[in-house]
Amino acid sequence: MANARNLTVGDSNNLIYTLAMADDKPLWKRAFDAVEGTVGPRLEEMVRTEQFADAASAMSKLQNDMRRRAERTMRRTWHFWNLPTGSDVKRMSDQITSLERRVRDLSKRLEDQKERSDG
Repeated sequence: MANARNLTVGDSNNLIYTLAMADDKPLWKRAFDAVEGTVGPRLEEMVRTEQFADAASAMSKLQNDMRRRAERTMRRTWHFWNLPTGSDVKRMSDQITSLERRVRDLSKRLEDQKERSDG
């Protein structure tokens, strides 16, 4: 039978909980579970508020705006030094793929014509 240890955790109201837990869980997991049990419901309640949704939306918009600005600045910097940007490489890759497809189609058409003329 596993020995029990006491784990003491305080919550935001300075109440102390002493939990007797079996040794089968690591100390960090027991501490996490104790804190999560106290803090988790309050956090869940908070993230369901309209204020949290508004703040999360504003942060998402800010993050997207900052990413776009950084990409634009890097694109201008790369072009200033006459280097290709990621979008330039993507465009060229798409063009190469299109050309390869056309060459395959033309090769197939030539093979078909050769077979008809030989047959």
